[in-house]
Amino acid sequence: MKVMLVEDERLVLELLKACINWEEIGFNIAGECSSAMAALELVDTLLPDVIITDICMPVMDGLEFSKTVSEKHPHIKIIVLTGHEEFEFAKKGIKVGVSDFLLKPINDDEITRALISIREKIIKERTLSKGYEKLKKQLEQNLPFLREKLFNELIQGGFDLASIDERLSYFDIKFGAADFRIAVVEVEDIIEENSGDEEHKLINKMRCIDYIRRSFEKDDYVNVFFDNSQRIVVMSNETALDLEECCETIKSMLLNRLKCSIAIGIGNIHSGIDKVYLSYKEACDAVSYKFVVGKNQVVSFSDIWSSTGANMRVDNDSMGRFGFYVKSGLLEKVGETIDLFFGEEENACKSLEQARVIACNLISVIMNVIIMSDINQKDIFKNNLQPFEKIFKLDTLPDIKEYLKNTASAATLSVSSQQGKKARKILQDVKEYIHDNYTDSNLSLSEVAKKFFLNLSYLSRIFKEETGQTFVDYLMKLRMEKAFKLLGDTDLMVYEIAGQVGINDPHYFSICFKKYTGLSANDYRKSK
Repeated sequence: MKVMLVEDERLVLELLKACINWEEIGFNIAGECSSAMAALELVDTLLPDVIITDICMPVMDGLEFSKTVSEKHPHIKIIVLTGHEEFEFAKKGIKVGVSDFLLKPINDDEITRALISIREKIIKERTLSKGYEKLKKQLEQNLPFLREKLFNELIQGGFDLASIDERLSYFDIKFGAADFRIAVVEVEDIIEENSGDEEHKLINKMRCIDYIRRSFEKDDYVNVFFDNSQRIVVMSNETALDLEECCETIKSMLLNRLKCSIAIGIGNIHSGIDKVYLSYKEACDAVSYKFVVGKNQVVSFSDIWSSTGANMRVDNDSMGRFGFYVKSGLLEKVGETIDLFFGEEENACKSLEQARVIACNLISVIMNVIIMSDINQKDIFKNNLQPFEKIFKLDTLPDIKEYLKNTASAATLSVSSQQGKKARKILQDVKEYIHDNYTDSNLSLSEVAKKFFLNLSYLSRIFKEETGQTFVDYLMKLRMEKAFKLLGDTDLMVYEIAGQVGINDPHYFSICFKKYTGLSANDYRKSK
């Protein structure tokens, strides 16, 4: 490391040079000056790591010199040499970036210790700086992914409005107007060699999004990105842009270039960044109607919901609850929700067309649940007709409701049965683990949940449902049964038995034992 000496007394300067083995402690003298003014000029050329300067010099003193150097080169460490009568004055140097003060006359050991300490500090700072630069480089490499994550937060909703402007500014994301509109593009069935390979699927999705981005490269306020389901999202903030027309063009382009099938859904226009998620949900709903309108179509949400059914958008929450009821095996709630959709309330359907649309939505929810539950669809839809096709063959509301209730009931019972089987298998494995590890005093519900990658509350609930006991009661009963056997079959001391059944505290063991038997451990042994 380079050190520069600034001292107006020649004798002191020579003493500094001679009294320290500079190379041994990792320094070399790169320059020396007899005044602060000359040193300022030399600093810019040498860029030393450390400067040792006297505090009393003509024209410019050591503190003023230190302040000037620190402002321009904050990384340079400065040691100030001072006499006793100037020491209180030298304390001011702390505020101007001085690293250390040493009293004259010069002490070899003190200067050496100070330099070694500063060298270690410089090395630490450089290490941290390198780490910071490495992290900064990684951040720059990950910026596209972080931008995409932010866009996904916007379309999912529920973000903090207070911080969103700052985050948008950081990622250089600009919006031109208050109105937003979302289109969702789903690409399937790419006909190409190796197209079934996962890597090729990802490559083709990247090709698709690249084509779409090129289509909007002249539109400053249109952003294109993947959502969490790897669908392509077009977020338009261009008030003059005809999104339907653009999507028709995109559809034709992708069909010609990739030989695939396309489904594009477009949401309504919503005002405000906090309402973007509504347009996204509507676009997703529109995409789901590929099952109804067929492949290679652009569907606008406004085309699905007629003006008489405009208020039915709020039923998106009801759709979510309906799916939850099916997944949870709540058969009665499933039937009640279907009745609500087709009831006499203000937001209920008012035409056969609307009834079919609602029915298709409910069927989509049912299909999603049974797929996620690994249930064979043939077990639910037993006839040869596709469920959506079946709905459009039904001409009356009672027939549609009956079909939905029968289908939802079959799905709910199948899901409940499937979940019961899974829960019983999990519980069997958990009980075997408890029996193998009951001697471990650290065995707990939390530890078992982590072992089996289960949610703590879920494991607690299914354990109680299947065994009729809490985890703690079950484990304690098992330990007591093992203790009974050891008391009857061995001559082990009570504290030894306590340890062997996983209870390290003999006093606590005695309390638990008496609670279960009404006897102390010794009295129990005598009774046997």
